Amino acid sequence: MMKSGLSFIWMHACKSILLVMAATVLLFSTGCWDRKEVNDLAIVTTAGLDLKNNGEIELTLEIVHPKEVGGDTQQSKSKSKSKSSSKSSGSTLIWSASGATAADAASELQVKLSRTVYWGQLEILVIGEALSRSQLREQLDYLVRDSNVRLRVRPFVCKGTARDFLASDPPLEKTKADFLGGESKRLFRRAITLNSLVQDLGNISKEAFLPYVDTTQDGGESVPYVKGYAAFSSYRMAGLIQGESYSGAKWILKQVKGDVETVKLERPSSPLISLGVLSSSTRIDPKFAGEIPRMDIVIEAEMSLVQNTTRFKTTDSKFIRNVEEAAVDKIRKKAEITIKQAQRMKADIFGFGEEIERHNPRKWKHIHDQWERMYPLVQANVQVKVRIRQTGMNSVPVGKS
Repeated sequence: MMKSGLSFIWMHACKSILLVMAATVLLFSTGCWDRKEVNDLAIVTTAGLDLKNNGEIELTLEIVHPKEVGGDTQQSKSKSKSKSSSKSSGSTLIWSASGATAADAASELQVKLSRTVYWGQLEILVIGEALSRSQLREQLDYLVRDSNVRLRVRPFVCKGTARDFLASDPPLEKTKADFLGGESKRLFRRAITLNSLVQDLGNISKEAFLPYVDTTQDGGESVPYVKGYAAFSSYRMAGLIQGESYSGAKWILKQVKGDVETVKLERPSSPLISLGVLSSSTRIDPKFAGEIPRMDIVIEAEMSLVQNTTRFKTTDSKFIRNVEEAAVDKIRKKAEITIKQAQRMKADIFGFGEEIERHNPRKWKHIHDQWERMYPLVQANVQVKVRIRQTGMNSVPVGKS
């Protein structure tokens, strides 16, 4: 009996030792397997989609250069010389291919690459203007079906083609993903994602909008920057919201971040005062007094006085009230102009229909089928409240004692 018990204990001890040895082997070999797997991947950080003149879809990928992940660079260097399909841009490679659909183009591109295209690190999607006006919904279907593509990818519409944009060199940043990701964080309080685009595209109660990237000539070089919003209606880009309208849209959409508003006082010399936005909020309340609803939009902002070109002291309460009133008037006018522009496009990017549905589901159910006709006729009553909370270090203007 004693011998049987010792045998039982010895058998279990041996099993435990074997399990520990197996776990140790797996632990030390896992790193090698992962290393080999990374070296077999073409890691995509930015993707571009275009509609070509012949009707084909062009897919352009920004791929991390193998040397950045410790892979062999010899093959990638030789392939990057192919002018027809690729371009080397510092730490990344740019590859393009065309096909009948985005999936077809991706398949053609994979044939050209010795590594498997990996979408798991995709951060940015750039959409050419022609595609955004025609087949965006159809081609997005390919990306959202891929389980490796994260729905927090940030989409942009660019002027011209996505291929040309991805082939340009971004200022200050190594990659277009870094550049556009930084722009998104700098300009917007809330990121616009692939998930929100898919949800809003074709949604009659709240249409989609995306940041619009343009390039400008700066000393002979093309410098990209976010210039406005691309507004969508019925799955298609309906138009652009730029300039003062872009600023007005950011106020309504709660996307103001680090913006500066410069106002002019009603004085003979028309002096200018610049105000930085500390915080802001926007509320949209639908009112029902007839067939066509009315929208009451309340924008509230706390601001800091960052530049004073007048001769007035910032301790003068009357002067501060005048500046606040000037800011109220400017923000209200910009918001009203923006709303009318969106209505002309029939693009409910501010979610008026969504607010009606949220406040009065029964009313929305009744007018849902007529909303496309009603939306351009909706009256918007914009109210703005501004408070200057900070005036800076100097209460006395420079040069005045």
